[in-house]
Amino acid sequence: MMIYSLKGTINDILPTAIVLDVQGVGYLVFATQHALAKWNKNDDISVLTYHHIREDAQVLYGFESATERQLFETLISVSGIGPKVAMGILSNVKLTDFISAIQTDNIMLITQIPGIGKKTAERMIIELKDKIQGLFPSEPKIVEVATGAAIPQQHDSEDIVLALRQLGYQKEEIKRVFMKHATELSQVDAIEDQIKVLLKYL
Repeated sequence: MMIYSLKGTINDILPTAIVLDVQGVGYLVFATQHALAKWNKNDDISVLTYHHIREDAQVLYGFESATERQLFETLISVSGIGPKVAMGILSNVKLTDFISAIQTDNIMLITQIPGIGKKTAERMIIELKDKIQGLFPSEPKIVEVATGAAIPQQHDSEDIVLALRQLGYQKEEIKRVFMKHATELSQVDAIEDQIKVLLKYL
């Protein structure tokens, strides 16, 4: 039986995991350092999980968003990258920065992650670039500017906002950056490049 998500109360917070009480049953759920910094003991939370089954153990990994879990599953599909290394990657670099690094062949950023050398970084870029591309919308649709910022007519700002919200950013924060950097955005043609511009300021 695979455990897809859990809803309960945090009984304890450990260095790399939480103990989540779900109707009297305590589940040990490993999580990223970003998530652990946000959660507090006695918080009631819902967490998406990845149920990793080994010959000698069953381990639960918890995530704040579907995109984060999707990236985790994508990472462990790379040869030599196991769940612990994948959690280390997600703990040591922002989700958006890592995705951008893969897409732009930024080996320098990736090798700054503890335990990731140059050869591993190169292999990750080769194996992940096409897979990670699916985490971003790529086709423009309409002219509507949901945030009120003036950006090029050919881009779908609603898709951009949706993509950024899936990565954990709040709508008001995205709106603020849109408006503040509207001029710079208007000079960029590709939707992926607009996202990269916004990520610089978020």
